[in-house]
Amino acid sequence: MTKSKLYLILQAVVCVALAAWLSASAIGIYREGTARRAEHPMESIYTPEDAAQKFAPVVPLLFAGVGLLIAGLVLDVKDENAEKPVKDAELNRDLAVSLVVHPSADMIAERRRQGRLLKTGWGLFALCMVPVLVYLLNPAHFPETGLEDMFLSLLRVLLPWTAAGLGALAVTSVLREKSLLRETQAAQARLKEEKKEGAAAAPGPVSPPKKTWLLQAVIIAAAAVLIIAGVFNGSAQDVLYKAITICTECVGLG
Repeated sequence: MTKSKLYLILQAVVCVALAAWLSASAIGIYREGTARRAEHPMESIYTPEDAAQKFAPVVPLLFAGVGLLIAGLVLDVKDENAEKPVKDAELNRDLAVSLVVHPSADMIAERRRQGRLLKTGWGLFALCMVPVLVYLLNPAHFPETGLEDMFLSLLRVLLPWTAAGLGALAVTSVLREKSLLRETQAAQARLKEEKKEGAAAAPGPVSPPKKTWLLQAVIIAAAAVLIIAGVFNGSAQDVLYKAITICTECVGLG
């Protein structure tokens, strides 16, 4: 590992830690402020004293991040791969496969494995979205009062399941990319064999068009479900009321 790469990793870790710490501090200030305001309605949620107390421990990390940034600018540290073109595993696979006349068994097996991984990833993502849709379709979860508690409850349901679904997509995507690399290597090996055998050059198998209609149908169905949920929990009426209010205020009637 080069020194520049080590520096970039360290800088990224400091930035992520700083963002997480600042977010946690802001949430802590808000929760303590709302609890204090519940007992004393005239109190302010955000006060300079609370902000100074919460953000004081973050200052050393902030200075460390700024110091790393200045050091990188002075030493002219750059990512060596920043200006290189992004490697597209699927494009390289298609180019290699297009030169093969008769695909080998390994190539066919990897292509089938990629299809299964793609379906598995989206299937797991859809399963993770089921509890979210069930929660959204229940009008009892969207009372007219207590908007802050409602929003926090929604986040407690939405964030874990969404993270799990995106994690499943990420894992299957990594496995699929490895399969693409193995198919590319198999295609290159097969191309060498065909050259030795003197196989006549012929256009390779044309990849079938990707079935995007399933993804489009899922997105349309999800949009319809969310619209229906919004109508049932009164959000559509709230939006209409706010739109009327804004329009009348703009023309001076409010």
